[in-house]
Amino acid sequence: MASIGPYHLEETLGSGGMGVVYRAVDPRDGREVAIKTLLSDRRASEASRQRTRRELEALRRLDHPHVLRVLDAGEADGPYMVLELVRGESLADRLRRGPLPLDAALRLAREQASALEHVHAAGLLHRDLKPANVLLREDGSSCLTDFGLTLEVEATRSRLTKTGQLLGTPGFWAPEQAQGDPHACSPATDVYGFGALLYAALTGRP
Repeated sequence: MASIGPYHLEETLGSGGMGVVYRAVDPRDGREVAIKTLLSDRRASEASRQRTRRELEALRRLDHPHVLRVLDAGEADGPYMVLELVRGESLADRLRRGPLPLDAALRLAREQASALEHVHAAGLLHRDLKPANVLLREDGSSCLTDFGLTLEVEATRSRLTKTGQLLGTPGFWAPEQAQGDPHACSPATDVYGFGALLYAALTGRP
């Protein structure tokens, strides 16, 4: 059985340009977890490694019922983080079947507004609010995830993002993101993304 650190890998949940997410088991207590890995150091750029470490540092500062919890972290051919395993589906997957009923959309709005308030109170910006980054648990509650574009509100002059680089998702990004101006990002950037997220929940489209 393949392992990362002490964790036994069970299956691949998803993969992308920067790494792979697995369902795994902690043999010390039998708990199922999600492990997010970065591609090996030979394939990942230094910027990608820094972005993953930044996501981990951001998540460690957050403690909210509607923000994905980080449980552990380590290094194994690159950094990895151990996250709460959310059983359910992403909001993006759910919206492929049509918009949410009004009561479900209102619950989502309350939960994600509260999560976003917590993120901002910690001095962070998410900068990539979209249906793919919201997980829906089996009980219907929601969980904000994917903090790879997280930015400290005050750290606006020393960071990986360069002026002119477009980060975010069309249909959900604020005008300052679409214009490639990272110095203009503020909590209002996330509020715009929140509004776009709610619009998608109610209509089923960006």
